[in-house]
Amino acid sequence: MASLDDRKKLILKAIVEDYIRNAEPVGSRSIAKKTGLNLSAATIRNEMCDLEEMGMLIQPHTSAGRIPSNAGFRFYVDNLMHRYQMTNIEIERLKSALLNRFRELDKIIQGVSSAFSSVTNMPTFAVRPVSRMGGAKSVKLANIDGKNIMVIVSNSSGLIRNKLLRLRKTVTEREVEQMNRIISENISGLDMGGYVNLDNLMDVKDAVGENTEIFASILELIHEAGQEIDSRQVFVEGAANILRFPEYKDVEKIKNILEFFDDKSVLNEAIDAMNIEPDGDGVSIYIGDELPLPQLKENSVIVSRYCVGDDLVGIVGVIGPQRMDYARVVSGISYLSDTLSRMLNDSLGSGGGPEGKGDD
Repeated sequence: MASLDDRKKLILKAIVEDYIRNAEPVGSRSIAKKTGLNLSAATIRNEMCDLEEMGMLIQPHTSAGRIPSNAGFRFYVDNLMHRYQMTNIEIERLKSALLNRFRELDKIIQGVSSAFSSVTNMPTFAVRPVSRMGGAKSVKLANIDGKNIMVIVSNSSGLIRNKLLRLRKTVTEREVEQMNRIISENISGLDMGGYVNLDNLMDVKDAVGENTEIFASILELIHEAGQEIDSRQVFVEGAANILRFPEYKDVEKIKNILEFFDDKSVLNEAIDAMNIEPDGDGVSIYIGDELPLPQLKENSVIVSRYCVGDDLVGIVGVIGPQRMDYARVVSGISYLSDTLSRMLNDSLGSGGGPEGKGDD
C-alpha cells in the first residue's frame, strides 16, 4: 500500500472524525470548511478519489460522499488519532462506582462495567480474572448449625468460592474438625481440576468412617468450586446501548448483535479467537474484518487487560460500530483497566480476598 502524504492524512483524519460524529457519508464541501485545511473542494475531491483507490475510503452511493473503510479506520487508529483526555465529570462518574466497595469480586466487576457503559453509552464486557496457570487450592469446612456445612475453597491469589451443603443428619464439631484434618492432609494444596474427584474418597475412606457419604458430597462441592475459580466468566453491561447507533436500524442486525451479547459461550469464543495475550500491555483494537466471528464483521472491539496480583488476569472491553470515538473509548478503557487493577489488588490485599458467591 502506498504511503499517505501529509495532505491525505489531514483529509482522512477529517473524514473519519466527521463520520464518527454524524454517521453520514462525508462530502468534499464539508471537509473544505474544516478549519486549518485551507483546501478547495475540488482539491479535496481529487484527494478523496486517491484515498478511495488506496482502499482507505468507500463511496456507498454514486452521488454520496465517502465513509472510512476498515483500512481507513485502522490507519486512523494507528497513526492519526490523538490521545483523548477524559473530562473531570467522566472520571468522577467512574470513581464513584470504583470506590463503592463491594465484597464480592463479581459484583465489583459488574458494577465497574455498568458504570463504564453508562459513561460511554456503549456495550461493555468484562472477563472475571483467572489464574495464568490454574494451580493449587486450599479447602476449609465450617460447621454452620450441625445440619449445614459451608465448604470454602480458595486459591493462592485469594479468590474464594463458598458452597453450602445441607445434611440429612446432624454432625458434631468434632466430626467437622476430623474432616477438616483429612482434607488438610490429603486434599488442600492440590489442583482441584486435575486431582479432586470421587477417586480421592478411596484414599481417605477408612479415616472418614461413617461419614463417607457426607465426605463424598463435600468432595463434589470442592471439585465444583475449584472449577468455578478457574473458569472464565463474562459479564455484559449496557447491551441495549447498541440501539443508540444508526448502524443498527436494521431489525436483523439488531437481532444478531443482541443474540451475540446474550450468548456468553459465543462471546468467550470471540475472546479466544482474538488471542489476547495474558501478559500483554496496553489497549488492543480490532476493526471489522480483523474480528474472528462473522457476526462481528461490521463492528469494532476495544479491549484491555487488568491484573490482580502476579497471577490473575482479566479483560475489559467494548463492542460497537466501526464508527466509534476511538480516542475517547481507548482512553476510557485504559483508565478503567488501570483503576480496576488497583481496586481489586487493594481489595484482595486488605481482607484476604473478596468473598466468593456462596450457594444457598
